[in-house]
Amino acid sequence: MSIRTRLTKAASIVLSSVGQTFTRPYFWTHSGLESYSSKAGVDLTHSSALSVTAYYSAVTLIAQTIGQLPLILYERMEPRGKQRAHDHQLYGILHDEPNPYMTARTFREVLQGHLLTWGNAFAEIDWDLSGEPVVQGLYPLRPDCMQLEWEKGNLVYVYTTPSGTQARLRSEQVLHIPGFGFDGLIGYDPLTLFKDSIGLTKAYEEFGARFFANGSSLSGALTHPKVLSKDATDLMRKSWEQAHSGLSNSHRVAILQEGVTYQQIGVPPENAQFLEGRKFQIDEIARMFHVPAHMIGDLEHATFSNIEHQAIEFVKYCLGPWLKAWESEIHRKLLPTTQKGTYFAEFLVDGLLRGDTVSRFQSYATGRQWGWYSPNDVREMENLNPIDGGDEYMVPLNMMPLSMQLAAPSEPTKALQLKAADPKRMPKLRAIIAERHRASFAKAAKQVVAYEMKAIRQAAAQHFDTKDALTFTAWLDEFYGSAFKAYIVKHMTPAMRTLAEAVFPIASDEVNGDGKLKPEDEAQLKAYIDGFADRYMAAHRGQALEAAKAEDAAVTLKVALDTWEQVAADKVAQAETVGLANTVAKLAFAAVGIRTLRWVAIGADNCPACSDLDGQTVTTLAPPLHDGCVCQLSPG
Repeated sequence: MSIRTRLTKAASIVLSSVGQTFTRPYFWTHSGLESYSSKAGVDLTHSSALSVTAYYSAVTLIAQTIGQLPLILYERMEPRGKQRAHDHQLYGILHDEPNPYMTARTFREVLQGHLLTWGNAFAEIDWDLSGEPVVQGLYPLRPDCMQLEWEKGNLVYVYTTPSGTQARLRSEQVLHIPGFGFDGLIGYDPLTLFKDSIGLTKAYEEFGARFFANGSSLSGALTHPKVLSKDATDLMRKSWEQAHSGLSNSHRVAILQEGVTYQQIGVPPENAQFLEGRKFQIDEIARMFHVPAHMIGDLEHATFSNIEHQAIEFVKYCLGPWLKAWESEIHRKLLPTTQKGTYFAEFLVDGLLRGDTVSRFQSYATGRQWGWYSPNDVREMENLNPIDGGDEYMVPLNMMPLSMQLAAPSEPTKALQLKAADPKRMPKLRAIIAERHRASFAKAAKQVVAYEMKAIRQAAAQHFDTKDALTFTAWLDEFYGSAFKAYIVKHMTPAMRTLAEAVFPIASDEVNGDGKLKPEDEAQLKAYIDGFADRYMAAHRGQALEAAKAEDAAVTLKVALDTWEQVAADKVAQAETVGLANTVAKLAFAAVGIRTLRWVAIGADNCPACSDLDGQTVTTLAPPLHDGCVCQLSPG
């Protein structure tokens, strides 16, 4: 049977065949004592290799960084997008607590440490098979206690426990993240591959330590003019070492008697480029793990201009492959087949890719300007709380969908011909612009409604307590007067003017106008806003008076006010964006002498009247004709 066939068969094992194993915490006594001899003459174990500072720094840098990254389980949304799958059993295991004995950070740090030092990371998967297979926990397993075997064409993990007993785990019971290897099953042990480089680095450290222990000097020879006995030789060596060996005896003056002379043997460390050799070994370790050298203590080649880019490269080229290995194995082993198309796990690395303050804010400004960030999106990335109204997205007003893009006409007549060929293209664009301004209209209208509701409720409580409906009616007449009208105009004008300034150039282009609002257009715009305020007050005053005349006036009025509070602002936004867009379009058409208008039915919620009017010439009638109407007028 081929390897490919075996792997396919092993991957198709049903989860119901998984038996109980040994899911419980182990306090390991194994320490990875298998020794590897390097050509530098230094014997290494997985534990002793960590005493090499550069090696330790690289391993802990990667392991601790991956440990601190949030690991999120997402659910795919239709037709696109994703959301956090908080209700899924696996979410808490990956994000918070994989087992009762450690946090998710510790778990990932331990497994990534195994992966970096042994080339493989293993964890036992505790399955709950009472219903649909569900992961209950993940428990780390030491790589030096694990062996892989084939059993009847299936991959089996044989784990030796601290007591010496062996447990046989099927493939689906083990989360196995391999490092680089040629067979795709087992990753190479980095210590066996790089023992000479790591051994040389450790030899440098030991050499430096012994160098200082021996008086910061290379060994030498004492010469006596006569032949000395063994006892005399030993006594001279001992007295010399007591006087001159060790860091505390360095640079002491030697006093030689009886014709004894001293001659240094060997090459001074500075001539042997001892320090340069140590720096080179740091670079070797950095290359081994694809870590920028400055991150493990070598700042020689780090500059203010390149250190940020090196940090980004660390995320992309060092962490990236490891994170993908984690995500792929989680998807392969921890999700049942029925969920693999719906759920996926992903590390959040945005925090590591953050630039300096200026770069971040420039990025935010670009995203905000072009419409893919809202204020609350930016605040969330800066770890700030959301604000009211902060979920609104904005886009440049001079943009349009590609499907509605007009070819630049070389002559006005060609532009008119193009518009005649597709008369709904530009009206649809105006409808899109009006829709994009609806949120700002609603926000302004909510302020007006809130002010209005508060005032009416206070007045109603005062007047109805005294059973004096007549005085309440008089109060309504006074309230819906010039002061409230000025309040409406003040709060609605910014939103209305912004929409007018966005629509006018588009409508003007339809008839080859200059796109500029004239003083007479400004006066018409002001008249529209004043007219809106009058219409708003008349409608609400009439409804309030009708409620006040009801048999149970207080209750009827309360119901009316509650309804207004819920729907009034949105109704205003829907109706007035459409109404104002058409009014401004008529101004642009009139500026070039066009006063004949045609109705253009747009949208899926058209009433029969809108459909009948489509393409018809109209005079005084203008959209909206009903709730939800987004029809537009075009030049006739």
